[in-house]
Amino acid sequence: MIKFSALPIKYKLVLWSSLLLFILFVLYNILQYSVLNSWMLTEENNVIEQKMKETKAYYHERSKTNSLNEQDIYSSSDYIERLSGNHQMIRILNSNGETLISASQDVPDENIPSKVVQTEEFDQIKTSENRFLIFRSPLLLNNGTGTIEIIQSMEIFDGLLNKFIIVMLLAGLGSIVLSGFGGVIIAKQLLKSVKNILHTMKKIQKTGLHERVPSNGIKDEITEIGELFNETMDKLEESFLQQKQFVEDASHELRTPIAIIRGNLTMLRRWGKNDPKLLDESLESTLEEVKYLSDLVSELLELSRAESEKQKEQIEWMNPIPVIENTLRNFKNLHNDFEFILDMKNLEGSLIAFQPRHLEQILVILLDNAVKYSKEQKWIKCSIQKKENFVQIEIKDKGIGIPKHDIPMVLNRFYRVDKARSRKQGGYGLGLAIAHRLIEKYNGGIIIESEVNEGTTVILKLVSN
Repeated sequence: MIKFSALPIKYKLVLWSSLLLFILFVLYNILQYSVLNSWMLTEENNVIEQKMKETKAYYHERSKTNSLNEQDIYSSSDYIERLSGNHQMIRILNSNGETLISASQDVPDENIPSKVVQTEEFDQIKTSENRFLIFRSPLLLNNGTGTIEIIQSMEIFDGLLNKFIIVMLLAGLGSIVLSGFGGVIIAKQLLKSVKNILHTMKKIQKTGLHERVPSNGIKDEITEIGELFNETMDKLEESFLQQKQFVEDASHELRTPIAIIRGNLTMLRRWGKNDPKLLDESLESTLEEVKYLSDLVSELLELSRAESEKQKEQIEWMNPIPVIENTLRNFKNLHNDFEFILDMKNLEGSLIAFQPRHLEQILVILLDNAVKYSKEQKWIKCSIQKKENFVQIEIKDKGIGIPKHDIPMVLNRFYRVDKARSRKQGGYGLGLAIAHRLIEKYNGGIIIESEVNEGTTVILKLVSN
């Protein structure tokens, strides 16, 4: 037997909705049955009360001249016959409980026990075939107190209630069926978006990460889950593409130095051992490639830390001016043939939320690029100014510039505008990617503006107080 917890959500929704609707229907019918029963019983009571009033009024009128005796009761049988209604019996008892007269319409006299009362009372009795409502009231006779009994058969009343119960049962069964169908439709509609997500996941398993959950244009919680899933898959696909590109680029970067090292070692093994000049040249070339590989691995590790490292150090508001001045001073000492200009505006009391070592690392990357690609006009300007809620740092050169179509890609790993000149100038295509990741960690921004043969301006926007 299948456990309820093991059922699919669709069937759980159907069962729960059907059960809820059935319970509500049953409770409503019970309430309706109780109200109907109470109302019909009250109506029956009112009918026999009215008959009792008429009967008592008749005997009261006859007792004005003389006290009622049993002969008077016998003589009133015609009136009682006329007064008695359908499924009803009127019976007059003497003080001993013996029947004096009885008028019956489809009510058997022998099945109803007689009873002498001193006050009015309602009673109900049930026989094997029927149920009866009895109203008794005392009647003053000359030889004692008799009793007027009006007995109303509940056959029609009970028959109506029985039919009502049958209708309720049939309606209950119908409600179960209808609620089941309704539950299926509701479950289908509610789970449509969930099925879309599940179907998309299965397609992703088979065809790849490019599949997405289709939008149904309805804004609900399940649609939000689908949109969140799509956003997650976008980021995941982007991450996988970057990883793939990284592997391809890294393989490309490693292939050349490894091939050179292998060629040198092969040449040494064959005939370089006995040729000191060839041995020195091969070893020198091999050491250069090993250094290249070592520097490349260091850059890759630095990029990996910039991308994945969480900010563990306590960030404090710092003054950027000393770091910028110190970095420019170091570059002036290293490249004394370059003109470095520092321009500062509106910086009184301006602080940025940054680690000094990360700011220095970013400046070194940008200034190194500016020096590298400014061979003719050796001029570099560093401008700093406060704008609204951020400090803006600009590194401007008059170098070879970057083509417009290459600007969006220069922040990617291993991307170089001119592949031919990259190794000659010692570039790995990782510097700007590292700077970009570091700035993102501090909720800053980087903008690159450039014109070919005119120069490049790199703008940093750093969160300020």
